Amino acid sequence: MRLLFSILCFGICSVVAAQSPYLSVRFNMDSLDITSSSKFKIEMKICEPINKTVIGDWFTNDTSDIVFSKLTAADINCGKYMVEGEGIEVLSGEKIVPRYNSYKFSNQRFAWESILIFRISNRSSPGLQPPMYVIVPIKHKSFVSSVSIADVTYKSGNVVFIDKATATFPNKRLTINHSLKNETGIRIEGSTFSSWVED
Repeated sequence: MRLLFSILCFGICSVVAAQSPYLSVRFNMDSLDITSSSKFKIEMKICEPINKTVIGDWFTNDTSDIVFSKLTAADINCGKYMVEGEGIEVLSGEKIVPRYNSYKFSNQRFAWESILIFRISNRSSPGLQPPMYVIVPIKHKSFVSSVSIADVTYKSGNVVFIDKATATFPNKRLTINHSLKNETGIRIEGSTFSSWVED
């Protein structure tokens, strides 16, 4: 009887896990800017508009009508900045050491209308430099979402707002692969986004 109960519990847990929405994120600095001494610390926080669109069918590929660039800090709720692996425990009890120059995140999350904000700090510089920021609104609905931002060139004090990332849907999963090659963004000071990026 216990064996049957255990099998049923395992089966139910597997089905629940398989039916959970999921978000995976990759973020990489431009390899041409990386040297043996490069230490770009990358953190990410997730924000959401306070007035989100009603979800409806989770499995359609609707596009949000929200004009993200016009939102103010009062229009969004944000979590805290996270380093890679934060909150993840490994079986050995060792702490995960965040890597420099790249960032990975994966967790159960329905990502539609979420806003990913990346903060990049140059830890290899002897002087204190203002961070760079990259902002990615997720405009397309999908139960499973994958976001990859690559070729990021560090520009201290700048923000890049990715408003028109190309979205594809292989196997009905949202995939955003966006290169920031040669994109430097705008100064964060005085921009709409200056209050978004605060802790």
